[in-house]
Amino acid sequence: MRVTDIMTARPLSLGENDSLGTASRLMQDMFIRHIPIVDADGRLTGLLSQRDLLAAAHRKDDSAPIKEIMCTNVTTVGPQESLRRAAEIMIYNKFGCLPVVVDGRPEGIVTEADFLKLAIFPLAPEPGRKGKA
Repeated sequence: MRVTDIMTARPLSLGENDSLGTASRLMQDMFIRHIPIVDADGRLTGLLSQRDLLAAAHRKDDSAPIKEIMCTNVTTVGPQESLRRAAEIMIYNKFGCLPVVVDGRPEGIVTEADFLKLAIFPLAPEPGRKGKA
């Protein structure tokens, strides 16, 4: 199985100059904990997590730009990466998600929740494929 099999395609993203308040509202409204941050060309420049927002709450106001607190050293995977490798990266680094990137642009995101869903609701095997998915 590949990352593309379980990732959330076309994840919601924000720009570096969007406000922390905008990010916080988006996370609350959409029940998400991670937002890829993109530049004007749609290229991934960072990642903002709910944990980042909570850590910054006492030192930044809601109007501060995301770029002031986002993580810029982001580990990513491609859509054809194996699920095993993506899980290993997440476990060993204690990441809650991995942006899925093609040509520098976020095409998806794979999260801990995606792996939990897979454990509870395994994918059906592809037609013509033997064994479990």
